[in-house]
Amino acid sequence: MTSGTPATPVTVEPGVVLDCDEAADLARLLDLVEDWLLHADDDARADLAGFLDSSGHGQLAAAGLATLLGQNATTLHRRLRKATTR
Repeated sequence: MTSGTPATPVTVEPGVVLDCDEAADLARLLDLVEDWLLHADDDARADLAGFLDSSGHGQLAAAGLATLLGQNATTLHRRLRKATTR
């Protein structure tokens, strides 16, 4: 039995559409920055930690940034493969 009240419409936020080439370039850039962060020397990591240290947890934020870049690159690569193999 229905209550007589109309359903609230779902609002979908518009996304950003990239061409496959643009998405591939972005994925490569994310990979490159992640790789640099993972292999940077102690001074570079300390500089990044200092830059990200607004809450007093710069080292953790720097490690999290590298992880986040890697995860997003992996997701983007996966979506690209799926989009180009249909």
